Amino acid sequence: MKVNRRTGIAAVSVVALALMLITGCSRQASIPDAYDYDDFSDYIDLGNYKGIEYQAPDNEVSDAEVREYIEDALEETGTVRQVTSGVVTKDSVINMDYVGSIDGVEFEGGAASDVDFDIADNNYIDGFADGIIGHSAGETFDLHVTFPENYGNEDLAGRDAVFRTTINYIIEEDLPEYNDQWVADNTQYSDTAEYEEAVRNELLAGKDTEDDSAERLEVFNKILDDTEVVKYPEEELSARLDKLISSYKGYAEANGEDFEDYLNSEMGITEEQFNSLAEEAAENAVKNELVLHAIASLEGIELTSDDYNDYLLGLLEDAGYTQDSYKEEKGYTIQEYAEDNDLFTSYLYQRVMDKVMEYSVEKK
Repeated sequence: MKVNRRTGIAAVSVVALALMLITGCSRQASIPDAYDYDDFSDYIDLGNYKGIEYQAPDNEVSDAEVREYIEDALEETGTVRQVTSGVVTKDSVINMDYVGSIDGVEFEGGAASDVDFDIADNNYIDGFADGIIGHSAGETFDLHVTFPENYGNEDLAGRDAVFRTTINYIIEEDLPEYNDQWVADNTQYSDTAEYEEAVRNELLAGKDTEDDSAERLEVFNKILDDTEVVKYPEEELSARLDKLISSYKGYAEANGEDFEDYLNSEMGITEEQFNSLAEEAAENAVKNELVLHAIASLEGIELTSDDYNDYLLGLLEDAGYTQDSYKEEKGYTIQEYAEDNDLFTSYLYQRVMDKVMEYSVEKK
């Protein structure tokens, strides 16, 4: 979690953060009519869900974690300079141009310009970064490398290449001094002591939130392990499988590939293998949902459209959206997204596990 330097500490849930990344969605979400069964014993032998033990760690925040957080915050308010002199080291960040060739012929995808490049943190082929160390800003030189044998492009795999490289400049960062004035200028706090206490509390709250999710998952997995499927409900299983297959066919279409070609190139499997994996995934999903609905039924957990919509609006609020701003940015409503992406199951999981955790026992 990060402190908002302008508005103070802001806790954002994992689910809320995910909402900021989605693209793909009525003002009122409805409760799905699936799993409307009076007796779930026809489908599952539900495992024990009361008195389950779970491990709850005793969280602490170290001084080093607080320092690291503050260093990141200082970097966000720092400035960068373009240095046109000096030698590149293993810790340098540079801006460069390069043109790659094999046997004197430039190859497709081997050239770039105005590229910021971190010597210590990059995903270029072995030898590329090391070959830049020791050269100077403003220098142009030939960098000799060999593509790995297992390189993704068969035309380049195992080939020797030369990259004509120019170091445009070295990027250096000037960090502000960390003091009471910086805190007053960049946060809602008045001095370093107050700010550090807020950072420590927020980091601790973040750890507690993550652990709460892990504890719930640990308990739920124990319930799943103790539950046996008698038979899968055909309607729900078929719907889950169809939706899963349809999603992957959509990915293939968006990628401009035939479905079978897509499975081979992106997943390395045949359509027959995919169908087997999809069936297994659908069965697992349906088992999860059967368990959740069965517990909800036994515990008399009332699931209403109003409560479900409040849950969705809470996700929006945590992510910094209103319904209108979300629709304006995404092009669809949160209710439409929820229906297309089955956020109801997340809501059901939260409601059911709230009750289950009341019964569960923390290990000491």
